[in-house]
Amino acid sequence: MIAARSYAFRPGFRLRITGAPGVLEHFDAEYGSAAVPEGEDVQLELVFGDPLDRRGGDLLIRGGHKTVGWQVALSSADADPLRACVHLSGRPRSFGLSLVQGYFLEPLLSVAASRTGLVLLPSAAVAVDGEALLLVGRSRTGKSSLSVRAAAAGRPVLGDDQILLDDSGRCGAFPRRLRFYSDLRETAPAAYARLPRSVQTALTLRRILKLVTRGFAAPPVRVPLSLFGPPPPPAPLPLLRIAVIRRSSSVAELETAELPTDRAVEEALDVLAEQRFQLAAAGDPDWHDALAETIERERAILAVAFADRPVLGVSVPDQWSAPRAIAALADLLGTERAVTRDDEPRDRRG
Repeated sequence: MIAARSYAFRPGFRLRITGAPGVLEHFDAEYGSAAVPEGEDVQLELVFGDPLDRRGGDLLIRGGHKTVGWQVALSSADADPLRACVHLSGRPRSFGLSLVQGYFLEPLLSVAASRTGLVLLPSAAVAVDGEALLLVGRSRTGKSSLSVRAAAAGRPVLGDDQILLDDSGRCGAFPRRLRFYSDLRETAPAAYARLPRSVQTALTLRRILKLVTRGFAAPPVRVPLSLFGPPPPPAPLPLLRIAVIRRSSSVAELETAELPTDRAVEEALDVLAEQRFQLAAAGDPDWHDALAETIERERAILAVAFADRPVLGVSVPDQWSAPRAIAALADLLGTERAVTRDDEPRDRRG
């Protein structure tokens, strides 16, 4: 039976998902705390259903990863609301839904967000004395592990992979489950110890699966923050400071440097562009122009949001193991202890 769910992330910023019960179950688990009754206008709609053909001028994107495939028909770039029709093939279904969420749904949400004066930024944020410490970095730079460790230490977490920023410098939570990987026991031992045995067992099985498949299959365990950490703040928090984290082959120890605002903005835009690569790779001229316009809107919002906030650039040696890197970052950034504006990390270069 096909049904629909709507989710409101901020006033005037809504998503509608239409699909079979299994589809809605997945997105209720992800965004359920933002669920709202049907009725108001939405800015993005995704419809999951049968195989698709190019029709009505829609841009049809075909692709796949490992054991699943997709067809995504996008509306015109200037449609209101933006709309995508999705057909998934292959197994497991949950894997396909997660890929569509990461490759299409949330990138499209970021386009819709920019049109409402928001930036949906692929980053993490931790509450510090009523303000937000923003962690910016590409995939696998430790944002999720730092967030999990902070939550286990009693810090409210606004998100480990997506947060909402406005041009007043307020940082808002984005409702999404945390992703735990098989090395959590090493990267966030206190968080691992607080998990129910069933989740610990699931992580052990993921570790075995990764070993048996030589890394081909390494899915995360998805866990709601409420399982072991305090709830996120109900209202957006003012931005305290920003940490831009990078892995680097040119450093042997953790190195830090203060960054200017414009550099921090460009780093954030690079992360956004990385998330939207599937949309950019489609090669449609109208969508190319729409993504360029989105970047300019985001640049303007971020420039105001980041202005007059301290920005720390952190370079982490590539050769460091994940547990060593995460422990060093947690100590440097103070994500597991009380941090104030007078307790800024010192420059550790040379």
